[in-house]
Amino acid sequence: MKIILDENIVSGKEAFCNVGEVTSMPGREINRVSLTDADVLIVRSVTNVNRELLEGTNIRFVGTATIGTDHIDTGYLSSCGISFAFAAGCNADSVKEYVFTALFYLLSRDNLSLEGLTIGVIGAGNIGSRVRQAAEGLGLRVLVSDPPLYKKTGDEKYISLNNFSECDIITLHVPLTYEGEDKTYHLLNRDNLQQVKPGAIILNTSRGGVADESVLTELRKEKGVRIVADVWEGEPEINTEFFNACDIATPHIAGYSYEGKLNGTRMIFESLCGFLGAYPGVELYPAEVKDNLIRLEGNGALEEELFKAASYSYDILRDHAGLREVVCGGNVPAGFDRLRKEYPARREFGNYRVICKYKNEVLIEKLEKLGFRLSLKDNADK
Repeated sequence: MKIILDENIVSGKEAFCNVGEVTSMPGREINRVSLTDADVLIVRSVTNVNRELLEGTNIRFVGTATIGTDHIDTGYLSSCGISFAFAAGCNADSVKEYVFTALFYLLSRDNLSLEGLTIGVIGAGNIGSRVRQAAEGLGLRVLVSDPPLYKKTGDEKYISLNNFSECDIITLHVPLTYEGEDKTYHLLNRDNLQQVKPGAIILNTSRGGVADESVLTELRKEKGVRIVADVWEGEPEINTEFFNACDIATPHIAGYSYEGKLNGTRMIFESLCGFLGAYPGVELYPAEVKDNLIRLEGNGALEEELFKAASYSYDILRDHAGLREVVCGGNVPAGFDRLRKEYPARREFGNYRVICKYKNEVLIEKLEKLGFRLSLKDNADK
């Protein structure tokens, strides 16, 4: 059995070689010719899988090691009897941690407090629900908008967000869809963004087309909104004017923790084994982090202490600086893909222990809600 594999899938060769002959290649270079004689296709979000790619091939199984599926024509796969699997929720914790690292940075930079803030979470799936839970743990007022889930469950908590004017923070966690009553293309648009508070924080870690970049750029000028963008309409191309309007801009890596990527590989590998009726026979689990101790003073501003802890695990400003260098240097598509391909291992909060020099029960509680492990033995009783 021949397997075509995106070369950037973590531990992909090590896993999939157990069930077939693996050929790995750049995801953007996968085409119909490369699928000649192949039986299985394993991709990421950079490969569009549709009739144009698959017609006339022998592909029997398609897997995407991603949480999103907007790059997959699932209707076509179904009509052809091609089995399909995706990695639902694989990087949910990674994206959640990205969102709060960015938020803590902006709050500490601008001397703003978490206390009394309202966050609007748009999309309550795997990622949105974890963002909501963490926000509640931090003491934020949380409003949610997920009309499809409301229709499915009848639970009014999924339509508690009625107007963006209620929100100090808006964060997007929806798939990109172009059709139907609940389509999400330009879900944030000129009509509803006029409601946004001056100085509000808007974060998009879903898909670029979910927010109208031109309107967000205008809002930056008119209302001083703070923008965090990890995804871009038309990526790997980037609208330079919108990039310059962003406080934090990164190359679609919010879900790129090592755990998130490995989870995706494991989930698709297990799905393929199920399709083949084979026993996986290989374990994909991350190694323990050795340098995992974070020391905090514990007596500074809450937002600053939280950002120090988060940035020890994830240096979001490094990613912002890397993308800025690419945008300023030209040949953005190649640079964008290079940043993603060469992305260093990033480990999630749960791998780290935090020690506070000064006892700060509020800080400790919030760190635990974010997933950090607390070490009390070095705490000074002060």
